[in-house]
Amino acid sequence: MSSSGLSRRSLLRRGALGAGVLAAGPTLTRAAFGADAVGRTVPGEMLSYARVRPRTLTQALALAEFDDTHRLMADGTMELLLWPGDETRLKRLGVDYQVTQPYRGPDLTAGARLSGLAPQPGERTDYRHYADYVTDLQKLATDHPKHARMFEFPETTLEGRKVFGIEIADDIARAVTDGRPTFWVDGAHHAREWPSSEYTMMFAFDLLQSYGKDRRVTALLKKIRVVVVPIVNADGFVHSREASPVHNPALNNNLAFNVAGLESGWRKNKRSFTDSLYTAGGTSSRLNADAHGTDPNRNYPFFWGGEGGGSDPTSQTYGGAEPFSEPEARNIAGGMKARQVTAYLTNHTSGQLCMRPWGYTTDESPDDALQDDLGEQMCSFNEYRNQIGLSLYPTAGTSRDWSYGALRTIVYTFEHNQAFHPPYAANIPSTYEINRPAWLLLAEAAADPRNHGVITGRVVTRGGGPASGAVVTLTKSFKSPVAEDVLARRDGSVPETITTTARTDRNGRFTIHCNPSTRPTTIQDKRGKEFWTVKVGSFSTKVYVDRGDKVNLGTVRL
Repeated sequence: MSSSGLSRRSLLRRGALGAGVLAAGPTLTRAAFGADAVGRTVPGEMLSYARVRPRTLTQALALAEFDDTHRLMADGTMELLLWPGDETRLKRLGVDYQVTQPYRGPDLTAGARLSGLAPQPGERTDYRHYADYVTDLQKLATDHPKHARMFEFPETTLEGRKVFGIEIADDIARAVTDGRPTFWVDGAHHAREWPSSEYTMMFAFDLLQSYGKDRRVTALLKKIRVVVVPIVNADGFVHSREASPVHNPALNNNLAFNVAGLESGWRKNKRSFTDSLYTAGGTSSRLNADAHGTDPNRNYPFFWGGEGGGSDPTSQTYGGAEPFSEPEARNIAGGMKARQVTAYLTNHTSGQLCMRPWGYTTDESPDDALQDDLGEQMCSFNEYRNQIGLSLYPTAGTSRDWSYGALRTIVYTFEHNQAFHPPYAANIPSTYEINRPAWLLLAEAAADPRNHGVITGRVVTRGGGPASGAVVTLTKSFKSPVAEDVLARRDGSVPETITTTARTDRNGRFTIHCNPSTRPTTIQDKRGKEFWTVKVGSFSTKVYVDRGDKVNLGTVRL
């Protein structure tokens, strides 16, 4: 079966959802299907693939809570990975479907490396394990102490694992305080999407090995700092990566759910819904055998609870009990709110897609022209399909829409490859090669002051001398809107604060690169302007900036 260039939007139209059905409006709201339509785990039931053709808007919206492989077939059907209980759900929905084959993990050794392809930075012969990522990050930081700093996120996972990242710049000690913009890259929000971690890790190797040798990379790292987070969802990744291979003839490829668990197909984190393993004796457990998991990439506040964020714990897109209920989302959001992230790339598999906001509406964002154009440029290198998030399916509470909705960063989701974790040699090196120029282009967009704001000034002491090393704080507090707020076109309900700092140079001067001060929904809903607050000592002032703006505060006296 061959996949096509169809978008989810065109699939809906092909599925006989005529103009009368689609007239419900461009924003997808939660369909009127009850929680009882969500199946529960059925012991002994196995994972399998199915082709599905929705014929009503209710069916199409309901399918957003299933496990979509992102494959759209030439006959207009979409492919789902059916989990225990999902076939019962499809029957209840009355949707047309056909089970095609059982889930079989790919033979990771199949295929050959592309002939003539040069060795890629950080390339291996097989996918890394969690411990390999930690070792590689430590080695990069040790081997490049002037240009890299490994860091640990403040929250461990539910099973007690640490989450790490690495910051990279020409002079890392200076870069964390000199007000330069940040390019953020992450992988493995979803556990089974191993390539997303590989490409992210390879990018770190590439930057550090190329500095001083590649003019483009060297010039770039003098302007920005790059944050690389290979594994966001460490618990889920370990569960998936360390699972007994499903592709194992000795096991007949048909391990029952209640015997083999969910194997390498695990998507979510390891959230327990009984908490029994965490309260017994007051001791935390790493085993968490009763976990159904929460989707970390449905747990961010923006449009949380909307269509595309599952409301039942057995849904593969379950968004959690509340926004930011999961440590994975809190770690990423906290890290981004402590920096001025002017561009963000979050990596996933699969589908070969480049997606920008929004994931819940066809209404263009205030920055759609900029992001559409930049997306087209990136896709000229990797030949991915450039589209808005909703063109794949409706989503809610994603890191992409949150980072744009809260920070107004330039952001894209890249869906790599045609499988969640395809054979390494035949896919990973060649896919990184075609994506490298696209990633560098986005990094350069993060560095370009035409795409964000710049605030400058000079701080002096009471005596008029330069105040060297003075701390300049840029902050803004707001409330992020969940789905109900967005649909009602009102301000949000989830309190958040962005706080970034910079230090003055020896002459007392500072330059802070920052995102626009007004959030996109504030613009869309015509609620006026929003402002940054700049603080130095007892001095405080409000500053409005948009893309390309340069604001000079003049001389500030302590």
